Amino acid sequence: MKQRFSAIIFLLLISTGYAQVKSISFFADYSLPLSKRLAVTKIDAVGGGVELRFKVYENYSIGFNGGYNLYSIQQDSALKQWNWEFWEIRYRGIVNDALSKNPNLSATLSPIQKMDLYPFYLTINGEFELFGNLSIKPHAGAGVLFYTRRMYLLEEWQKKFDQYNYEFSYSYRNYAEDKSGNPFSFMGGIDLGYEFTEGFILDTAVKYFYILETEGKYGYHHFPMKDVFNIKLGLTFLY
Repeated sequence: MKQRFSAIIFLLLISTGYAQVKSISFFADYSLPLSKRLAVTKIDAVGGGVELRFKVYENYSIGFNGGYNLYSIQQDSALKQWNWEFWEIRYRGIVNDALSKNPNLSATLSPIQKMDLYPFYLTINGEFELFGNLSIKPHAGAGVLFYTRRMYLLEEWQKKFDQYNYEFSYSYRNYAEDKSGNPFSFMGGIDLGYEFTEGFILDTAVKYFYILETEGKYGYHHFPMKDVFNIKLGLTFLY
């Protein structure tokens, strides 16, 4: 968390005076990993963020990007993959024992996973006019992906009381410990921008992120994907 706040403060300091601000963009995006890890079967995210670009030379600029993505994750054998000590050592046995001793008792146990991802990265950007008010902006860069994976076990229990012809149901969430880290990534992409009125650009982009393999470091061993394909739609304000 301290690293995340430090990155934000750094971006704010940079923007206050050491380079000419070229533009600021606000965007929404959708992310879909192409190569999954850790027996993950399905994963995608929606999110958004902000980008500051600083002019460095004619058609070239440096960009500072920050954002947030909320991932939904489905994973084979999720409880086993998580290695949740409370479940493995104690709670699984209690559940199995209760179900085996009472035929009128049943349960549905559904692990639910989410991941909060905060990407911060630096890009080098080009900008070239195509025709009219349409421009193309290739870019490449590198950054850090701060993440926290969360999992809870949705427990839905039912108990039948045959003598009363009644079934009692209840449910609750049993939370596992979080997994977090900050792996590094390289990225590249292309923006298309259309200046629909003076000083305002509607732009869309496709981006590709490749996460560096650092087994045992920076939380990579708990990170559920090797790369990410990202689609962005944003509004840019020129200075």
